[in-house]
Amino acid sequence: MVRRAIIALVVALVTVMGMAEGAARVLFPHFSHIQHRIVKDRTDVRTLGTPVPDGPATLLLVGNSLLLNALDYPRLAATLSPDIRPIRYVIENTNYLDWYYGLNRLFSEGVRPSRVALCLNLGQILERGILGDYSARHLFLARDLLPVARAARLDNTQTSGLFFAHWSAFYADRATIRNYILNVSDPDYAKVMNALARVPPDFPPDHEALEESRQRVRAIMQLCRAYNVDFVLVIPPSLKRHDELLAQAAALENVAVDTPLPLGSLGPEFFRDRFHLNEKGAALFTDALARDLQGLGHR
Repeated sequence: MVRRAIIALVVALVTVMGMAEGAARVLFPHFSHIQHRIVKDRTDVRTLGTPVPDGPATLLLVGNSLLLNALDYPRLAATLSPDIRPIRYVIENTNYLDWYYGLNRLFSEGVRPSRVALCLNLGQILERGILGDYSARHLFLARDLLPVARAARLDNTQTSGLFFAHWSAFYADRATIRNYILNVSDPDYAKVMNALARVPPDFPPDHEALEESRQRVRAIMQLCRAYNVDFVLVIPPSLKRHDELLAQAAALENVAVDTPLPLGSLGPEFFRDRFHLNEKGAALFTDALARDLQGLGHR
């Protein structure tokens, strides 16, 4: 009797876990606008094989919510066509380590754009954290999990979580699913919680920030070069002047850097929350970025 009960319990647990895993893989991208967009972006990125000699140059634009809100994606694509084919890949709350190892995974899987444009500000370049379990599944190779954990200074429990998340969609996406349910059930409360979660970066002294930035932009440029891919660092608009240090770091490393709009040139009326651009600011940024990308030239 006890044995039957244990077997029944195990079967029930396996069934529930299987249903949760299936729902995370299939249903969640269907219901969540954000997850649906990320999945579509990733599918589009997979089409970026080796550029065709007579075809358009391909551009992979990666970043977080700063890029998402600053970029009018259809407008950029229409402006750059037919010479350049841009593909956007945006995951909110990602930083330097997410994209360094994320690009390494894409390159390892055969993605070969003509150029990568990484859009991050100084605080996000210097950030040592990662998007945790979500990145472990959606951005990182299995063999990179330990190097990522060391770089992000994770403890043993957090590191083991990365391995579970890499192979389990439900484990990796559980926080995102919880946030989705919260946004749907109580959007006002979710808005307050999201605002509280945004903590201004604590910048080190300028000489330390400059040195760390130089190392990081150099590393990502070398990663791209190893796969014969051009690289440009795009610095988004900001109400503060910290990013001038990032532009200086890129210049010292001979890394192509683009500030589509002069740093500090936009006032608060172009931002929706003093951090992300609004529609008016995005129109200016998109047109300026398109102009700069056309002027950079491609192989």
